[in-house]
Amino acid sequence: MNSLTVKILAALLSVLMVTMLGSQVYYMMNEKHDTEEAVIATINENISFDGVVIRNETVINYNGSGVIDYLFPEGSKVKADDTVAEVYASENQILSKQKAAALESEIEKLEKAQNPGTTNFVQPEAIRNRIDNEYKQLLARTAKGDYSQLKSDKSSLNMIMNIYDVVTKSESNFDSVISELKSRKNSYSSQASSAKDTIKATKTGYFVSAVDGYESELTLDKIDSLTEQQLNEIIKSAPKKPANSVGKIYDSYSCKIAGVMQADKRVAEGAYLKLALSASKNTYDVRVESVRNCDDGKILVIMSCDRLDDKLACTRVASSMIVFDEYTGIRVPRKAIRFNGEQKGVYVILGKDITFKKIDVIYEGDDFVLSKNTDEQDYLLLFDQILLENVQSGDVSQPEPSSSSADSEDSSQSKGEDDSGSSSK
Repeated sequence: MNSLTVKILAALLSVLMVTMLGSQVYYMMNEKHDTEEAVIATINENISFDGVVIRNETVINYNGSGVIDYLFPEGSKVKADDTVAEVYASENQILSKQKAAALESEIEKLEKAQNPGTTNFVQPEAIRNRIDNEYKQLLARTAKGDYSQLKSDKSSLNMIMNIYDVVTKSESNFDSVISELKSRKNSYSSQASSAKDTIKATKTGYFVSAVDGYESELTLDKIDSLTEQQLNEIIKSAPKKPANSVGKIYDSYSCKIAGVMQADKRVAEGAYLKLALSASKNTYDVRVESVRNCDDGKILVIMSCDRLDDKLACTRVASSMIVFDEYTGIRVPRKAIRFNGEQKGVYVILGKDITFKKIDVIYEGDDFVLSKNTDEQDYLLLFDQILLENVQSGDVSQPEPSSSSADSEDSSQSKGEDDSGSSSK
């Protein structure tokens, strides 16, 4: 091949490359589509608000002097005339009484650990397994930050280990330890002396020691007249405990929770929701009793709750959250959704080809939906380019016919191609 031929071929190749690049640039400039890439999104649209707890409550008053020692955990069921608290002359007397009670508990556990009725019928291997299980449970709760049962777990573990020591002959008995504990207990008991007075429940119900001054204002018969302004004042104000009040009795373990929040179609009368409180790790099942419109697109919501624990029992105002299910899927703009017959979907583009792909809606937002993330090719897939613009039917690529039906559909396909003036190659 002479040099002239080489030069001609090189020139032709250069012209061809320039033409190809020019056509691509022209296509990109003139065939640009309005698209959005299909991406994964997670939706958990919880609603935060300040909740106000409302019950029928009866305040217990005490006009005497002294230091009060409450005898029941918060929210405990009591009967009329039950002693709910004792009054002592000083705080040291209460501390001595509590130390004496703690030592009495230790003595009882050590006596049980060496009791022949306990040790003679227990195999060391069985006790070892119980120790392992108790220890793992204690570690698991600690890792989760759940310290509510820590004291009980520790006491149970110590009890089992003491039994193991006696069964395996590591300890013959705990008599000397028990004797020393009894001596200390008697000393504390003598310092505690007797209570100077007692405080009794005025009615049957659920007792708590906290009083905030809203007991007569926030009652169930006044709940329908509550306003947004009243709730905001209660939320912002400090408790105003009345003089001489030492506790109160709830008529029922159920309560109402009122709050003002942004309007949401999921918060409707009769709806069953889940509520979380900042003061508790528990989630509460609540039912929406009423919804009233306020200003600025807000609503005043009254919810009922049929559960009582020590955290909720002492709560009047708490940062609250309505918890909804979490959804993860492919985000689809509403304006891109089209219908192909009865099938809902979107048009996607790959190169020059435009195809219709189905969507499986698992969540609906205001201006978007979430479609189930799948690997089925006829459904919208992750990273597909979703067309936001209108699509003409003639621009849509038709799916390739299956081999079994290609022959029978050949003539109709040819006719369709002739009618549209296009052909596939």
